[in-house]
Amino acid sequence: MTLALTGQPVARGIAIARCHLAEHNELDIVEYRIGPDEVDNELRRFRSAIVAAREQLEDLAARVTENVGAAAGEVIHTHVVMLGDSRLRDSTENHIRGELCNAEWALQIQLERVLAEFRSIDDDYIRSRGEDITQVVRLVQNKLNEEVADKPFENMPDRLAETLVIAAELTPAELAILHERGVAGIVTEHGGPTSHAGILANSLGIPAVMGVRRAQSLLQEGETLVLDGGLGVVYADPDEAIRSHYQQVQSDTRRFKNSLEAIRELPAVSLDGQLVSLQANAERAAELQLARDEGASGIGLYRTEFLYLQGAPPDEESQLAEFAGAIDLLGGLPLTIRTLDMGADKPGATFDVTQLRRAANPALGLRAIRLCLRDTDLFKAQLRAILRASALGPVRCLIPMLTSVHEIRMVHMLLDEAREELADRGIDFDPAMQVGGMIEVPAAAMSIADLGHYLDFISVGTNDLLQYTLAADRVDEQVAHLYDFQHPGVVRLLRFIFREAEALRIPATVCGEVAGDRRYTRLLLALGLKEFSMHPGRLLEVKQVVRETDIPQAKAALSHWLNTPAGPAAPPLLHLIDESQHGN
Repeated sequence: MTLALTGQPVARGIAIARCHLAEHNELDIVEYRIGPDEVDNELRRFRSAIVAAREQLEDLAARVTENVGAAAGEVIHTHVVMLGDSRLRDSTENHIRGELCNAEWALQIQLERVLAEFRSIDDDYIRSRGEDITQVVRLVQNKLNEEVADKPFENMPDRLAETLVIAAELTPAELAILHERGVAGIVTEHGGPTSHAGILANSLGIPAVMGVRRAQSLLQEGETLVLDGGLGVVYADPDEAIRSHYQQVQSDTRRFKNSLEAIRELPAVSLDGQLVSLQANAERAAELQLARDEGASGIGLYRTEFLYLQGAPPDEESQLAEFAGAIDLLGGLPLTIRTLDMGADKPGATFDVTQLRRAANPALGLRAIRLCLRDTDLFKAQLRAILRASALGPVRCLIPMLTSVHEIRMVHMLLDEAREELADRGIDFDPAMQVGGMIEVPAAAMSIADLGHYLDFISVGTNDLLQYTLAADRVDEQVAHLYDFQHPGVVRLLRFIFREAEALRIPATVCGEVAGDRRYTRLLLALGLKEFSMHPGRLLEVKQVVRETDIPQAKAALSHWLNTPAGPAAPPLLHLIDESQHGN
């Protein structure tokens, strides 16, 4: 009998292969006391373990970069950076000195304190960094106990082309090893698309489903599995109908990928001759490089939150170094840098991720531009870095979660102060650097006529806009069915946004997940969108749809749907728009 398990879709692709349960020996972390005369030796043991862990990761990152590519090596290198987090290291050493305990236990205490803070944060991206910290700490603890430590995949075959690996969780380093061995796909009980292992699986093209509860206990060694990374489903002991269906899907997928390669060098021009700008969302060098490789016309959203998750808040110089590296990688393509989009309790000179907390209603709390306008010293350091980067290449500044004209006027005032400070220091910047705002709040959407006088462009964050408009959390399974991009209210709101932007003659981009979902490309084109920004791995798929769309016909279908009374027998909007193209 076929068993279907569901989880989070992380990396698209189909895998039909045998199940292999990855075994990890859980390290038993125990506390024991040391004498005052043993403290120095314990500190040396701790520091040696960090060095050994760093060397292991650096060796693997170098090998993976050479054999797989820079994208994979870059993700693994993030764990190397975490090993240098002075807060975790210093707190552990202080605990060893103060409590006279062993290094493994002191490190465990610090880990639990950090994780308690991470778990209280209502943000998938930031919570997933807690998983990374756990993995880094486990590696160090293993180095402290080499004689009993788990050896990754010690009993796993060297060749995994016909194997689906099932694990409780995987580190980026472990995933890189599996890729080297040709793994067909992966399933984990923990993790998700924003974890570094999830990002790496996507980058490497390994079909992956994560967050599958009890996967290791419900699946059996050696049984046949079918994994659908796009739907987030794993079938155990699939019947002939399921197996046959997915074999056909695999065949269709190969043809689809070949068709995408055929348009790689062609422009994103619709059948009626409309040129569409396809940009990418990015954060790290790996994604920037992938964006270039996939033909992005620029970076429509460059996230900066990762800079604030590495210990002390980044200063102006360290941020500039990151931005300069991105500009260099892009080789002249425009870069849109989004200012800090996080929330915090007590930001200030000691701002760090452990100050983030779960508010009574975190989605409506102190976050993004609200936080930045409360901690203007932190914000101005970032603004100065962005301004300085604008002297190195085409750079735009994007402000998240705008709600009022007062906020954007405050931003411009701080930008003017930052320009004056840089001018006094004799530092170059582009005085005409464009400033845009993210439209994520319904109040901002309805105020574009006012906000637009202070903005050079807008970027619609559909993920939050839908959540706020529909009052439905897409990650809450009890109400996720209400999170509907085809809701008439959402469609009308988006049409209003694009029309207002066009009337003001300011460019409008969509940078939410829907921009990279080819199912919605024609609807966005029908609504009047001309600029998309998405995960770089989706660029060719969206380009293909653009090239096969007659936009005036799509607009006519949309108008018909909006002007026809809704009824139970009414066809879905996406179906109507797709049907309008059948004559082409």
